[in-house]
Amino acid sequence: MGPTFRQTIAGLFAHQTMNESVMLEGHLQATLQRAQASEGEYLVAAQDTTYYNYSTHQAMTGLGTIQGGIKGVMQHNVLLMTQTGQPLGLLDQQYWSRQGDKPFVGKESQKWTNGLAAVNQHLGQSAKPVVVVQDREADIFAFFTAQRAASVALLVRVHQPRQLELIASGQRRKLTELVAHLPVMGHHQVEVLRQHKVVRLRLSLQACQVHVWPHKDRNPAKHKSPPLWVVIAREIGAVNEQGLDVFDSRQAAEWFLLSSLGVETESDAQRLVGFYSLRWRIERFHYVLKSGALQVEKMQFDDLQTMLNALAFYSVVGWQLLRMTYWVRAQPDASAVSYFTESEVGLLARLSKGPVTTISQAALALGRLVGFAPCRKQPLPGLRVLSQAVERFYFIKLGYGLNPN
Repeated sequence: MGPTFRQTIAGLFAHQTMNESVMLEGHLQATLQRAQASEGEYLVAAQDTTYYNYSTHQAMTGLGTIQGGIKGVMQHNVLLMTQTGQPLGLLDQQYWSRQGDKPFVGKESQKWTNGLAAVNQHLGQSAKPVVVVQDREADIFAFFTAQRAASVALLVRVHQPRQLELIASGQRRKLTELVAHLPVMGHHQVEVLRQHKVVRLRLSLQACQVHVWPHKDRNPAKHKSPPLWVVIAREIGAVNEQGLDVFDSRQAAEWFLLSSLGVETESDAQRLVGFYSLRWRIERFHYVLKSGALQVEKMQFDDLQTMLNALAFYSVVGWQLLRMTYWVRAQPDASAVSYFTESEVGLLARLSKGPVTTISQAALALGRLVGFAPCRKQPLPGLRVLSQAVERFYFIKLGYGLNPN
């Protein structure tokens, strides 16, 4: 990557009319179009926060702190997927740091309701139900009772020993007491990441409908949550990609999932657990941005706003990498135009001077833009090569006048 290319990028990020919202505007509209055209009965929106450490960037103006007083930026993302986990794009992105030029407005825990509000705004009229998935940090009573559009459902992994009212019996139980009082309704298998390696879990399933009681200073009869469902998924077996038994009772998963989706049957519970297992996609997205490929913590800019613009741009690049990684793995012989536009496929064929009809051929064509040569050990470009190639292709498309989203 030459100096002219770097200067072009820096100029784009530092432009006075540019901010992170403008940077993502086209991508957001394209994400909604992909969602509308996607297959499947449901859409899944996973939200989570990642932290960027810029402690070595002491000269950057406007930079605040993150955990433990470390210089850096927090980024909260809402990643939209199909019900099979194919990433469709970003629906929302929030940035802030403490004691800097980009403080969070209100309590930081409001990031969850802000993300939910973005889903309401963009997909509240969706013909497909949208399941908003989040991990234990979102175990907040106000989040359970937050306003949701009719098409939007919640799915939260909870852990606090709250008081729950079992609707069927009227009994009160703490969350952790449910395991001993509910029958096993079935089993399910899901794939998760452990230490960046795929592991397939076998889970037992239990479920019941509950009201969540509010904090002690509020009247439960007046302020308890609307009817919700708890699904308990407990790991009883695990194998790795090679089929070897890797079950360890000391680290066995035990998920308490709270959702507004009904769970009347074993298949309902399996579907809910499957949706929760897709939450790992957003962790993978953050991995791509940080250590997996793009290494955005190594970027250096003079001021915070330019850095945020760069992070928004590389978020689109990271989404493209993540999407291609899963697509090529799942359907290597799928048509290239099922992933790229016809104009992009034509441009890739022109640049590579060879046919581009499948998604795997498109990945190879991208790799050639940065000098990748396939071999027996590595027949397709990896994340790092693809990161360089997608970035290069983005600006090539700009040069050819194609929509880069």
